[in-house]
Amino acid sequence: MLSYVVDIKFQKFDHAKIANSYINNSMNNLLSIDGITGINTFIGQNGEIAVTVKFENKTTLPMIESRLADVLNSLKATMLFQSRTFFSVCSYQYEKEGVSTEI
Repeated sequence: MLSYVVDIKFQKFDHAKIANSYINNSMNNLLSIDGITGINTFIGQNGEIAVTVKFENKTTLPMIESRLADVLNSLKATMLFQSRTFFSVCSYQYEKEGVSTEI
């Protein structure tokens, strides 16, 4: 599995909360790209946001990069932050799926 990761650091947690809402809404635009298998956003207590987009085929990467660049550019017009992006290969993943057997 491949992924594209965006790490963002804001000076204040309140700024990260506002940006996180915008980022989460913007992630809906990525759902139309074929091959995306997952999108996660995480917010840290010190004003960090991490976005991970998981996908199956490297040909999908330019579309993901373009759309996430648009999101970051929109944020840069209104807020100060530092960011870095990188392409990665998943080396380990575990997700427990909750199942209820009660009727």
